[in-house]
Amino acid sequence: MNCPLDLVSIPALVSAGALIGRRIGIRPQQRTSWLEVGNLWGCVVARPGSLKSPAASEALAPIKRIEALAAEANREAQAAFKVGEALYKLEKEEADKAARRRLSGEGKESARAMLESVTAPEPPTERRHLTSDATAEKLGEICKANPFGIMMHRDELISLFDDLDGSEKASAKGFFLSAWSGTEGYTFDRIGRGTVHIPAVNLSVFGTTQPARLASYMRENLRRHDDGMVQRLQLIAWPDSTGQYQEVDRYPDSDARRLAHECYQGLAALDPRELKADWDEFDGPHGVPFLRFAGDAQELFSEWRAVLEARLAGDELSAPLASHLSKYRGLVPRLSLVCHLANNSFGPVSLEAVRQALRWAEYLESHAVRAYASTSLDNAEAARAIWRHVRKGDLGDPFTLRDVQRKGWSGLQANERIAAGLEALSDADWLRPAPTEAGEKGGRPSTPYQINPKALRA
Repeated sequence: MNCPLDLVSIPALVSAGALIGRRIGIRPQQRTSWLEVGNLWGCVVARPGSLKSPAASEALAPIKRIEALAAEANREAQAAFKVGEALYKLEKEEADKAARRRLSGEGKESARAMLESVTAPEPPTERRHLTSDATAEKLGEICKANPFGIMMHRDELISLFDDLDGSEKASAKGFFLSAWSGTEGYTFDRIGRGTVHIPAVNLSVFGTTQPARLASYMRENLRRHDDGMVQRLQLIAWPDSTGQYQEVDRYPDSDARRLAHECYQGLAALDPRELKADWDEFDGPHGVPFLRFAGDAQELFSEWRAVLEARLAGDELSAPLASHLSKYRGLVPRLSLVCHLANNSFGPVSLEAVRQALRWAEYLESHAVRAYASTSLDNAEAARAIWRHVRKGDLGDPFTLRDVQRKGWSGLQANERIAAGLEALSDADWLRPAPTEAGEKGGRPSTPYQINPKALRA
């Protein structure tokens, strides 16, 4: 496809974590009850036309096939249930007749026993592994029926996150924030639907987006909400394009494809007993079986974490990036678990799996740094776009945010982005916010901005 490997590896890893879900977890310390499970959240960032969607589609082929097989099994189970339901109706009619006869002859207890001898069939549980569009309430019902976990794939992921930032979606956002941990329960109370209690919600999320959309969302979410949603996208990949094209027309590697599908099928059918997992008797009926690190793996993880904690306590990291990297405490154990199981290993999580996870963490941090740096670069790009129109004479002197927004210029439709650009120009003293009674720097749409004539001559 002539696209970076990142566009394939991120969805491949997220779907592997989704299939593991709550089937088995990892306790990253030897004695505590700290638990991490396999679900992951990831996003691929690339320009339009970079083949990110076709690459993701190929990487998600195994989980899509598992979902298709589950759908076929659901149809068969539903058909069998309808037959059983019809048979139950006939049996109940006969039982009712027999109970009436017994009631007049043998008495109540005999009639009761006759009625109790016929039981209604249980409706089958709809097995799911993948969804692309569902309301939070419907997603909750799917999660309740599939306690091991479910994956959501959105081609344009930031549109989902933008929607969740709306004030009317506060409940839905709370559901997603809780679902990230993979271990917490959630309860919906609705007049129409009644009460839906989900003992544990395990949700994996993957999607794609464009650089400008991600930068704009991150900046606004951190400025207005700072609720941890940005930091939950731990598997961000923002690769460079090589810019080189080479014609490739060859048959797929059938052996590699077969091995990949077998790997994912194995993850979807994990048996904790075969993996030599442990159970905690105090976790109750919804507890998660778990593995721990092998001795040398534990030593390496603990050394790495000590370095991480020192970095987080220092002042070299910006507050948003520090919050992002703080979640690597749980991400590295999750990646270790996924690597361990995908390598067809069992028993304590190996040293090699931890080494793989740490290489992943190093890679992911470099892309996270790029993503967080883009928030300030996006402000600068908005400022440059506004200034280009100022130099052309497209705006009066003074002008307001609303004047810019009404023009409908490319990249300058959102009030928040325009305000960020105006603030950057004001900080550079290229514009001067005119004093108004209620105005403030970078402020409201009615705030007039005066153009610095010296900046125009520069």
